Amino acid sequence: MTPAEWAALLRHSVTAFNQHRASHPGEPVSLFEADLSYCNLEGVNFAQADLRRCQMQGCNLAHAILDGARMDLANLRAASLVGASLRGVSLFSGTFQGANLRDASFHGASLKKVTFCDADLRGAVFTGADFSEADLRWASFELDHLADADLSAARIR
Repeated sequence: MTPAEWAALLRHSVTAFNQHRASHPGEPVSLFEADLSYCNLEGVNFAQADLRRCQMQGCNLAHAILDGARMDLANLRAASLVGASLRGVSLFSGTFQGANLRDASFHGASLKKVTFCDADLRGAVFTGADFSEADLRWASFELDHLADADLSAARIR
């Protein structure tokens, strides 16, 4: 499927999207540069998907599975990712500015140069995450949850 076809399936129904993925497990998902802004994508399975340069600002991605997704330069400004799983995600130079990331899981995620300004990260888990040069100013988080994360050159208020 092309990125436009994947996006059309998503806009039709998250359930249909997830069912298609389950019945075609080897088919790669590419939403490269797709505009999914303000969509309700609660519970979507984006595991291993190509979401580079994807526009997802204002999306509801609560309880979504983004494990291993490639998300470089993705825009998730003001998105809701409550309880989402982002294990091993690669997001270079993207933004979660103003996003709700409460109780999300970022185990082993690469979040280099990502903007988290004004994001709510309370209850999120970051074991082994790489926050090199990330911007965490004005974000709400619990410092002990960042204990096992790489914060080298990160900006923290």
